[in-house]
Amino acid sequence: MQLQHTKQTIIDCTLRLAERKSLNRITVRDITTECGITRNTFYYHFHDIYDVLVTYLESRMEEIFRNSNTEKALFDFMELAAGYKKVWINCYKTVGHERMSRFAGERIRTLIINVFKAEGCYDKLSKFDLEIICTFYEEAFFGILMRWLQDKMSDDPDQMKQSLERIRVLFDGQLELLAANSQKKSIIG
Repeated sequence: MQLQHTKQTIIDCTLRLAERKSLNRITVRDITTECGITRNTFYYHFHDIYDVLVTYLESRMEEIFRNSNTEKALFDFMELAAGYKKVWINCYKTVGHERMSRFAGERIRTLIINVFKAEGCYDKLSKFDLEIICTFYEEAFFGILMRWLQDKMSDDPDQMKQSLERIRVLFDGQLELLAANSQKKSIIG
């Protein structure tokens, strides 16, 4: 239990630091000082600062998908990102658009595939259709996410909550509809 507590403490400290400054300005020493641990303890749990953030995000995504009803997981992912707006912006400033887009896109793709698997329609989709659907959602959700994070007005938690709820309503059932539409005769060879 202590092992898990230490790992969570490192994650929490890193997130607090990442809210205040860009990742390339955070050192392992900053984290160890903030947590009150040694460098060896940090490296026992994580390879580097990015590993801390990826580990946190991956564990939250697993939790989101476990506790969400399929399609809702996509919106819960956006809500998670919105809850750590400053961290995401600092990551974006540090790693750049391309790397951040790829990182978020991979997670969005995983969520979409998990939705299709949970709905029992993953095996019914052609690889071509799945690629189109995943690419569309990766670009759309990442684009919305980045515009939202960069918008100063989105600092209002009530406005963010209303926006997320509206997006949920607008997109409800779309993945299931796409899977059903995929079953129609393809116009490609």
